[in-house]
Amino acid sequence: MSTFLECPPTRVLRPLAGELLVCLLLASRGAAAEEARPPGDSGAEMASLVAEALGKNPELAAARLEAAAASARVRPAGALPDPMLTVAYENDGAALSLGTEPMTRLAFVAQQAFPFPGKLGLARKVASADAARAGTKPERVALSLAAGVRRAYADLLEAREEIRLVDEQLETWRDIEAVIRARYAAGLGTQQDILRAQSERTRLLQQRRRDEAAEATAASELRRLLFRPPDAPIPTNGRLALEAFPPVPPVGELLARALEMTPELKEAALTKERAKLAADLGRRNQSPDFVASAAYMNRGSLPLMWSAAVGVSIPLWAGEKQKPLIVEADSLFESASAREASLKRQIHALTEERLIRIDSLAAESKLDAEGVLVQDRLSVDAALASYRTGSVPFVTVLEAIGTYFSDHRAAVSRLASLIRAQADLYEFAVDGGARPAKTSTAAIATASAGPGM
Repeated sequence: MSTFLECPPTRVLRPLAGELLVCLLLASRGAAAEEARPPGDSGAEMASLVAEALGKNPELAAARLEAAAASARVRPAGALPDPMLTVAYENDGAALSLGTEPMTRLAFVAQQAFPFPGKLGLARKVASADAARAGTKPERVALSLAAGVRRAYADLLEAREEIRLVDEQLETWRDIEAVIRARYAAGLGTQQDILRAQSERTRLLQQRRRDEAAEATAASELRRLLFRPPDAPIPTNGRLALEAFPPVPPVGELLARALEMTPELKEAALTKERAKLAADLGRRNQSPDFVASAAYMNRGSLPLMWSAAVGVSIPLWAGEKQKPLIVEADSLFESASAREASLKRQIHALTEERLIRIDSLAAESKLDAEGVLVQDRLSVDAALASYRTGSVPFVTVLEAIGTYFSDHRAAVSRLASLIRAQADLYEFAVDGGARPAKTSTAAIATASAGPGM
């Protein structure tokens, strides 16, 4: 957005200073008007991108299929062992003698094992607990995927907003340079002012390349999460604005929600339940199982024979087989209990830390909108007024404009950081601090720019 193009240079000495003053005042008012323009609905746009990712991302689909596979193992775990059918032939004598010798017979035997009462029910419950644990994986993938989309969207909005700021500042410096050249031609300016304006424009071109790289990186990450083809466009109608952020629920409500929805905490509780069931099953497996069998024996022309039998297994090796499994299950129960307690404490601490960060960023962003940027514009006006009376050199005006744009970039970065902080909050992750912090492009700009940027 250019606000200087309608300010032609003049060769009259006194009007030159007035023209420059009017141009710079228009720049300040133009930047304020651009900032006051109502932003697009970034919240609805971000929600649409999250829904698209949840519907198309193959990693989430794979996690859901794995959970479905685990659920399919529940019914088999509680089913009876397969029956056994045996065909046997017993012959009396060397030659085939079915029907002539009473001891010769063709037997058909059926056997069915029956585990001790309660074993199959416990086995099914253990498998159900395993399936429930597997079900926490797609929950984690979905939460992390949604948070990743929100962070990448914030990065994209930040980069595009900063590109707009750079373009606005480039126009500002381009028109300032034109006015300085006119003053220099009239003998009022210096060559140093022209070189300073040119160097500022060159530094801004460098900053624009960095912002373009940040935009491309954020768009690439969004395409990956949305499972869109490479180079697919990702238009954004939303803009960064403090009014676009919904209020954060109270601490108690958020803590209760975090304790309810954190997949790792669910998994720890299910692991504890599963270990308890496994220990009960191990103790029940020390009891004997039963086997029932029935046989039909054909003897040819002789009368048929039949038999029925019941057998019982002897848990002779329970000390080698079952007792170690009971010790394992008890140890896993204690481990899961300790992990559950630790996770609850982590969730409390991380939720509080994330809320503190959100409150801090929101307060700073409010000061940006209501204080810093307003005061920067007033500083520009004051510098222009002092320059008009000859109280300050022209570099003071340039530094005031540079400070305004630098603070504007920092305000944009804070708003984007607020989106990322809310994404961290609602990700309900317990790996706080594991994710590397994003380096603010505003900080890069400040470090690489001169004092007038």
